[in-house]
Amino acid sequence: MSPCFTGRAGCEKKNNKIITRQNELITQKNELLQSLVSEKEWLLKEVHHRVKNNLHTVICLLESQARHLESDALKAIENSKHRIYAMSLIHQKLYQSDDIKTIDMAAYIAELAQSLQDGFGTSNQIQFELNITPVNLDISHAIPLGLIINEAVTNSIKYAFPNNRKGEISILMINDGNRIKLELADNGIGMPEIDHEVEPESLGLRLMKGLSEDIDADISFKVINGTRISIIFKPDALNEPYNILKLSETGEALT
Repeated sequence: MSPCFTGRAGCEKKNNKIITRQNELITQKNELLQSLVSEKEWLLKEVHHRVKNNLHTVICLLESQARHLESDALKAIENSKHRIYAMSLIHQKLYQSDDIKTIDMAAYIAELAQSLQDGFGTSNQIQFELNITPVNLDISHAIPLGLIINEAVTNSIKYAFPNNRKGEISILMINDGNRIKLELADNGIGMPEIDHEVEPESLGLRLMKGLSEDIDADISFKVINGTRISIIFKPDALNEPYNILKLSETGEALT
């Protein structure tokens, strides 16, 4: 019996060594994967940081050019600065966040609105009311929405309250689980009625309509006690950069 017992013990010892070795290999692979993920996240943060810095450089160049411009050309430069800042702030939020895949829209919208209020110097004339439910969006939705908010708020500040009339601009974003609604409203004099069969002459309106189409959103304009713009859309998970990467790597449909 001794030889048999010795053989069984030897097999068990050999099996334990194999299991231990397999566990060590799994641990090493997990550590390698975690290292690759961390490196990828660091690289993405660095990209967003550099994009933000590059956009800030463009803003500085526009400000330098604006010193030599007047009238319509100066207005065009100022509008471009606000649009670029709306995009730059997205990249800033991404590289500052632990979650580099999505944007906290409540924090982003609050900072964007404050920037516009400060930029136009209207804090004593126009009040902002924000009502943003917790919504995190990927960059493919956040940038178009940021630009839409910039256009709508800029138009309200510039045209809704003539002769230093006091007023209010409200920004609402609601997520009901299936769709997200963004509503931008003011209690100003109201914008001219829009003929939806004709291409708008205003660049801002054309941008808002085009950007809404980019995210498959429905956009509507109403003039009731001021101007009210509503954008309703359903985020598409496939638009998230990480999901696209995952899909391309696995070749499988996402669930």
